Amino acid sequence: MLREEREHLELENLSVETRKLMAEMSKLNTEKEKIKRETVLYPFVVGASLITALVALLTFLDK
Repeated sequence: MLREEREHLELENLSVETRKLMAEMSKLNTEKEKIKRETVLYPFVVGASLITALVALLTFLDK
């Protein structure tokens, strides 16, 4: 009886650990997708910033 209870507890602990690892994997996949989006959008943000700075400089020099 004691052995069966111990095996059951070990299986339950493994199940809990598996769920924790699956949650962590999901969290890491979400972070990966976020980084991928940021990598794609980064050149556009830099380009828009440069254009804005250039327009501001030309406006300042024109006056």
